[in-house]
Amino acid sequence: MKIFRMLPILLLVGCAFGVIDRTAEQVALLEECYSIVKPAFLYEARCADLNSRGFGNSKFCTGIQGFDPLPYIRPDGSKYEYQYPKSWSEYISDREMWDSQMFNKLLFEKQRTIIAPIDVGIRIHVIDIYEYPRGETGHVLVGRARIASGEHQNTIVELPSPGGFSDTGPSWLKHWFYPDSGDIQLSEEYLQPCY
Repeated sequence: MKIFRMLPILLLVGCAFGVIDRTAEQVALLEECYSIVKPAFLYEARCADLNSRGFGNSKFCTGIQGFDPLPYIRPDGSKYEYQYPKSWSEYISDREMWDSQMFNKLLFEKQRTIIAPIDVGIRIHVIDIYEYPRGETGHVLVGRARIASGEHQNTIVELPSPGGFSDTGPSWLKHWFYPDSGDIQLSEEYLQPCY
């Protein structure tokens, strides 16, 4: 009988547990201003729920992504071409088609959509860095940023990362996991230090 009581615990032994806040360790990253260098957009995203306990969960929030991303180069050298609009005008010319193509709709979920375009030159500041539990994958890197200029100033966005909940397009954070060195790299395709 004791074996049956222990079975759920034994099944979950290999799973990551709990959110780890790494923000305080990233003073230099948080003090830096970044400028968006490619036309981008805000969209209805699935993001890490930082208030969840234990194994984590997702919630809806505002995400950010770029129009017309470069192809993803797989480890074997092959390319994956993102099927994305090249601009805001191309997106709004057939909004329903683009939304259904870019955003996976779960059962009982409304179709997510792009909220607004973001211009080149808009400034952002990284405000939070977390290690977030993703089951047997372990803790993945999750980053949040605040838009610091333009029409959407003070909007908080989750930066796309390889292991995050964002299911849309390329990563703006380059790491799956928090690096041992603590040195977090951002995608030069989308962000560069402000000058």
